Amino acid sequence: MDNLQKKNAEESACEQARAHYEAGKKLWAEGRHGEAMTEYNRAVALDPESPAATALEMANTVMDFFDRSRYNP
Repeated sequence: MDNLQKKNAEESACEQARAHYEAGKKLWAEGRHGEAMTEYNRAVALDPESPAATALEMANTVMDFFDRSRYNP
């Protein structure tokens, strides 16, 4: 693979990571937390420097804190 192909592949991975991150944000807002975290994980797998890494860390913190016995709808 030459340098141009490598650069294009990296850019494509970053674009895909961004799409997974955006999908994750939408899912999180809809309350579909498990699916959102899956999208964040996919984004991080493609681009470890993606903002999805921070979103995933924050999502894990929220989910660790969540206590259904204290949940009042």
